[in-house]
Amino acid sequence: MPRKPQYDREVAARVLNMRRGGVPFDTIAETLGLTPTSAKALFDKALGSHDPEFVRALEGDRLDRMHAAIWPDALAGHLDAIDRVVKISERREHVAVVPKENGHELRAAFDRSATTAQDLNPDMDAGLVEAGRKIADRVDEATATGEGQEVTKALYLIPHMLNVLREMQATPASRTAARAAAPPPVEADGKLAQLRAIRQKRPTG
Repeated sequence: MPRKPQYDREVAARVLNMRRGGVPFDTIAETLGLTPTSAKALFDKALGSHDPEFVRALEGDRLDRMHAAIWPDALAGHLDAIDRVVKISERREHVAVVPKENGHELRAAFDRSATTAQDLNPDMDAGLVEAGRKIADRVDEATATGEGQEVTKALYLIPHMLNVLREMQATPASRTAARAAAPPPVEADGKLAQLRAIRQKRPTG
């Protein structure tokens, strides 16, 4: 059973070492009996900083060490080594890109949708909203790390978040369908108004 998310220096050190070796958080969590969220939290605490510049520096150091190990074979003309060097260079360029300021664009967008959804009940629909937030947070977290495999897995969650938005009638198609299914308004001189008028004229007692 996954451990509760608490700080353990020894476990945190193992998480940090595995992460420095390029192991994805999902694999770290499975190996150490953690949840991916707990593994990420221990990694952040092991770093002693949530500064994204520090994280990029750690990734850059890892790439530099890999590049140095492969470089002699690449200079010798080994095609596999040359291919790896090119991929490491591409990865280094990706890491060097400074992410957007808040890093939670999808969560912020989801919260705006939840805030403006007209038929949403804050109490009765709290579980629905929280489910959407969890999905948005997972995608934001994965895209912030820049790991290809983790990003791909997280993007598979997007259809599930779209289903949540449909339930909230927060997509164009769901709003159109809701308007089409709504009963037409009763005209003032319609049959319902006539029946009400007849009932009001009936003598009482």
